[in-house]
Amino acid sequence: MDAATPGATDPGDAREERRRWFDVRTWGALAFATALARQGVRRVRGALWPMLTAAFAASLAYLIAEQLLGRSVPMFAPIAAWVCLGFKVDRVPRKVAELGVGATVGVLIGELLAGWIHLGWWQMGVALMVGGVIGRFLDHGDLTTIQAGVNAVVVVGMSWWQAATGGFTGRWIDAVVGAGVAFVFAILLPRHPTERPRRYAAATLTELATLVTMVSKGLTTGDRQIMRDARGQARAVGNLSESWEETLVTARAVVRLNPSLWRQRGEVAELERVFRLAARARRVADMLVRQARGMTEEVGPMPELGALVRGVAQAAHALAVSVGQWRRPDEARAALLEIASRVAPAELAEEDWRPAALASVLRALVIDLLQITGLSREAAHDALTDTWGRPYGPHDAPVPPSESDDDASELWG
Repeated sequence: MDAATPGATDPGDAREERRRWFDVRTWGALAFATALARQGVRRVRGALWPMLTAAFAASLAYLIAEQLLGRSVPMFAPIAAWVCLGFKVDRVPRKVAELGVGATVGVLIGELLAGWIHLGWWQMGVALMVGGVIGRFLDHGDLTTIQAGVNAVVVVGMSWWQAATGGFTGRWIDAVVGAGVAFVFAILLPRHPTERPRRYAAATLTELATLVTMVSKGLTTGDRQIMRDARGQARAVGNLSESWEETLVTARAVVRLNPSLWRQRGEVAELERVFRLAARARRVADMLVRQARGMTEEVGPMPELGALVRGVAQAAHALAVSVGQWRRPDEARAALLEIASRVAPAELAEEDWRPAALASVLRALVIDLLQITGLSREAAHDALTDTWGRPYGPHDAPVPPSESDDDASELWG
């Protein structure tokens, strides 16, 4: 059967299909990997100072155990200090204490067991079980239990032969020194509990703005590949948002435990509000990506709508900068208000319903971003054009106080 025969498959088309199947961009993998690389650079940059202080504390713990206490090769002192401090700027003293207690108890249990049992598969289970039970008895925190079991296993695995020949080694003293140094560092080092959440907030909003920019390019040019890349970018935004949430949990705990930081409770509360609104905006952006991709494949470019989406992306970038610097986002708010006055689904629906449908999704994204700038949901909705004169809510009725995210921000409202 030659190429002219009906039903024949062109070898060139088959090769092109195979090439597209193995093309990483087809699945948005390149955009996802690029976004993850940017996030990795941010994590390293943010962890350099905490790791430097943890390494210094570990060296100091070794020096104290060796020179002041006369310990021989006190390796568990720097290990305990490093594990307790970790690589975060804002160390929660309670967590540091949990890790320190767990490490010390685990080493002590391991040394006691090392003199009674030899190394083997069931001895590992016994060490874990005893360490876990005692750790759980001493404290309700998971970190204490985990560290107690792990360090018991490590010591049993390392020192049963030394204990059999030389008796009790006292490595638990080294662990006490390391944990104590770590706890002092956790208390005395200056802390900025909102620094990391602000940094993650700015990074998340920046990646969200990058996602919206990709959608605008896809709508303007009709490039299907950009829309596929946007899927990978959307996954990266979700991953970064999870890390942002973790930093907020830590900041909330640090501010609650340290009376000297109570003045920052309002900032933490505002960051939590921004996080919830950003999560809402991310879900809307995901919907915009899915619908824009399908509609672009059906009708091709939609440059007029692409220009509106590009304006939203630029405003989102400005918003990310303002949040990162923690200043009132007046520039982003003004840009979003101007766009809100131009996103009119009725005007875009003259020839085809698809631009109007996408414009409706874009309006929801504009509302969420305006709320991040500090406006209430009512004020953001009323800024939209093409609402046929119907306000979002009754302006004359008294509004009872509430803690809803739909209210105006207490800081930037």
